[in-house]
Amino acid sequence: MMQVDYLFKHGTVITMDKERRIIEDGSVAIKKNRIVDVGTTNDLETKYQAKEVIDANKRFIMPGFVNIHNHSFNLYTRFMTIPMDGINVADFGDVLTRWYWPKVEDNNTMEIAYLGALLCAAEMVQRGITTSADMLEGANVIPGGLEQVAKGFTEAGLRGVLSFEACERVSKEHGQLAHQENVDFIKKWNQIPDSTITGRLSVHTAFSSSPEYLQMVREWADKLQAGIQMHIAQTTYEVEFIKKHHGHTGSVFFLDDLGFLGPDVIAAHCIYVSDREIEILKDKDVKISYNVKSNLNAANGVAPVPKFIEAGLTVGLGLDGINIMDMHEMMTHCAYTIRNHYLDRTLMPPEMVLEMATINGAKALQMEDQIGSLEPGKKADLIMVDTRNKLHLTPIFNIWTAAALAARGSDVELVMVDGQIKVKDYRLLNVDVPYLIKEVERTAKDFLARILRTPVLDSWKLSTISYR
Repeated sequence: MMQVDYLFKHGTVITMDKERRIIEDGSVAIKKNRIVDVGTTNDLETKYQAKEVIDANKRFIMPGFVNIHNHSFNLYTRFMTIPMDGINVADFGDVLTRWYWPKVEDNNTMEIAYLGALLCAAEMVQRGITTSADMLEGANVIPGGLEQVAKGFTEAGLRGVLSFEACERVSKEHGQLAHQENVDFIKKWNQIPDSTITGRLSVHTAFSSSPEYLQMVREWADKLQAGIQMHIAQTTYEVEFIKKHHGHTGSVFFLDDLGFLGPDVIAAHCIYVSDREIEILKDKDVKISYNVKSNLNAANGVAPVPKFIEAGLTVGLGLDGINIMDMHEMMTHCAYTIRNHYLDRTLMPPEMVLEMATINGAKALQMEDQIGSLEPGKKADLIMVDTRNKLHLTPIFNIWTAAALAARGSDVELVMVDGQIKVKDYRLLNVDVPYLIKEVERTAKDFLARILRTPVLDSWKLSTISYR
């Protein structure tokens, strides 16, 4: 018999493999940080001898969730009350450029970048997310801020794909400093074999940088083979800005004309895109992050997800730093928001939603050969969801519905990342939770005080373009 480190047995294994197999009384064998085998318990028990056997006893065994768009430090502000006097709250551009940038982003610090990443990563891991992309924000946390995020993610045990949200909104010089933060991080971390931390390039939006800056980032993405994270067509403000100052009728048209788009681009939001722009996104194989909670919270609108899916685009899910880091909750929001918006309850079936939270997220990050499903050879990132004696999970007849639309992050009993157990019996093993809470509460008080003291901007203009 082959020696393995872990053998999970007697579980309901939701593989998310190409056949979307569900194996009742299933088993998963793991050696080091890789999945060795997936099959029935009867089969695997005859093939493997494990150092540790875990009896799932009918619990769901699933791939860890993949969050493809986030801003971890934003968890500091999720329950703050910050006045918006003098701001047109119905105008996202006004909120972002005159209120959020000066008051929130520019008051971020290295300590908050680290503690916010640790807080966010710990919450995600505890709720079954094993991989997360992240875009650090803040004019005053570079150089070096990404190392703080990496430290927080590593301590929590979360697999991370990290970027600094680069742009020229402060100045041309600051834009170069932001870009260099990403380049340096990628050159360091992407060369480390089997690292759970990697880097990507990032641009904030098409309206906060010049065309020349966007083209530079594209060139570096090709050179480094690192991919790009970006917000695209999140609001009408962005689309109208591009119409007025760049002469294009949409964000996608503008970016396509610059040669920016490609299969390595993760486009967050994509709410205000035309049918022709969707065709371009498909032609360039751009990946879409559907950030439903963020869009609902900011009243941005609803992305045309059914059109994305019909076009054959890869659509994953992004928590976007909003409220609770629970992918189970996110899947429910995703399905029901789309059904209600289109008045069609057949849309977003649970299997499709679970794909978005797992294998599609892996595809978006170009990591589908490593994560996103339970298959031999892939990284051992998995979760065990306790379905026993749960009122909200009784009775279970449709496993897809229970797994995607009924279970919650609080039902996640065990989490494994890269072959190491990070959550056991619902408890984080790597994080001193009381100490973390104490430190976040301490630093949050000072953060809020600085936010409240900071005035809103009178106005904002991008200094690196000529205004029409």
